[in-house]
Amino acid sequence: MVKIFEGLENIEKINNPVIAIGNFDGVHRGHRQLISKVLEECEKYNGNPSVLTFYPHPLTVVNPYTKIEQITPLNDKIRIFEEIGIKYVYVIKFDDEFSNITAKDFIENVLVDKIGVKEVVIGYDFSFGKNKEGTVETLREFGDIYGFKVIVVPALKEDEKVISSTKIRSFLKEGLIKNANNFLGRPYMIKGIVIKGKKIGRLIGFPTANLLITNYLIPRKGVYAVYAYIDDKKYKALASIGPAPTFHIDTSNFEVHILDFDDNIYGKEITVEFVERLRGIEKFKDVEDLKLQIFEDIKKARLILE
Repeated sequence: MVKIFEGLENIEKINNPVIAIGNFDGVHRGHRQLISKVLEECEKYNGNPSVLTFYPHPLTVVNPYTKIEQITPLNDKIRIFEEIGIKYVYVIKFDDEFSNITAKDFIENVLVDKIGVKEVVIGYDFSFGKNKEGTVETLREFGDIYGFKVIVVPALKEDEKVISSTKIRSFLKEGLIKNANNFLGRPYMIKGIVIKGKKIGRLIGFPTANLLITNYLIPRKGVYAVYAYIDDKKYKALASIGPAPTFHIDTSNFEVHILDFDDNIYGKEITVEFVERLRGIEKFKDVEDLKLQIFEDIKKARLILE
């Protein structure tokens, strides 16, 4: 089980920590390249594979007007780290005070004194410290002084595009689920709690679970073929994100129609795994036209999810 050190004051020394440093939103294929390098280096030193990450996202502190929609909230990140072999996660609270720490202080006080780092693995564009004054070269210079090694991992590209959290966010906002999943190296997932809705779906014969979603980037409005996980069971499903114009409802909702399922799940957590966007949100002439379209959506989703 992964051990988490939350806050600088709770860090404990471990033997030979080999650390990847970054925000790791999405823990995408580029991030996994860093973590693979950590695991590889640990075999040389009998090291302990570790990750140092920041919470909240540094940009939201440096520029409070910046809204960063998360691909993976902290708990999801930690779960993925554990799945791919990380044993220790250092979560540094990124606040105004920490944002003013110099690059030198970060290296000496955090990496050297508190953690006792053996090796640091970073991405090609890594910068740190007040006003991003610290660079790859800064780390290397201090590494020579304090005896830790620095490995820089180059950008991972596909079709000349750098795999990045920014690009994945853009894909999700455009509804390009296959592209996002490809860059992530896994399906995009959102967790939500089932809350009471207007029960319109049930009235027209397609009951839906209305989800309360927090801390996740919600993809572009539309209808999606998805899997829904409830109590560790996997179900084929449709997700509808957006308003219900046929019923003159302008507020945006996140609803899931689980195929071949009609249990009472109010209050339960559902994990929604996105597979493909089927269409946008439309206003239909009447309820019968809407029902015909939903039958078509279900037919398409079944084929996709088989």
